[in-house]
Amino acid sequence: MTMQRRIYQGTPIGFEIERFADRMRTINANMLSMASANQPGEKGWFVLQVVAGREKAVENTLKEKGVFAYLPLIRGGKKVLRGRVVPCSDRPALPGYVMVSVVPSPAAFAGLSRAQSVEGILGGAERPHRVPDETMNRFKALLGEWIEADAEREVFSKGDWVQFDEGPFAGFKGYLTKIRKLVPVRGMKPIGIEGVVMLEVGGKQMPVTAPLALLAKI
Repeated sequence: MTMQRRIYQGTPIGFEIERFADRMRTINANMLSMASANQPGEKGWFVLQVVAGREKAVENTLKEKGVFAYLPLIRGGKKVLRGRVVPCSDRPALPGYVMVSVVPSPAAFAGLSRAQSVEGILGGAERPHRVPDETMNRFKALLGEWIEADAEREVFSKGDWVQFDEGPFAGFKGYLTKIRKLVPVRGMKPIGIEGVVMLEVGGKQMPVTAPLALLAKI
């Protein structure tokens, strides 16, 4: 009798779990479809927080699902390898973030939040931070002209309070916790090219790595 009870009770439970998982996958897919580029209405730019190192994978996955995703990249420059100058791969301008252009709706944001390797939406799904179109256009133009060796517009130091002048974080303020420097030519003084800015968003502190060209001292 005990064996029968285990069989009769175990099989339906396993079946129900599998059905529930399938149903959740269907719900998530339907929600993500609400963020696709073919949705009617006025689209806006929003910022996804993603797992570091998975930015390109997230962009590709969203594009495959019909979502207009944009991963801002900057040229990787060059390096000397075994006596040869070789080009470096392009890298994310804002590591850990991917931009999406969607018609805002609770279902769209829920679908985006549940996409693989997505950790959340800047500002939260209920009140997400919307980036103006003109800001995104300037940001794209700036990246197209951005050269790492010429990126520093002013001298920054660790601990400086700064404000984002350009890009999806425009208007956000924080302080520099780290600065990455580059020697453009052997023998020249290193120049700052990139920094980690500690921001406070929605009552929570979050570090954002960004080119110094996007920042201004305050």
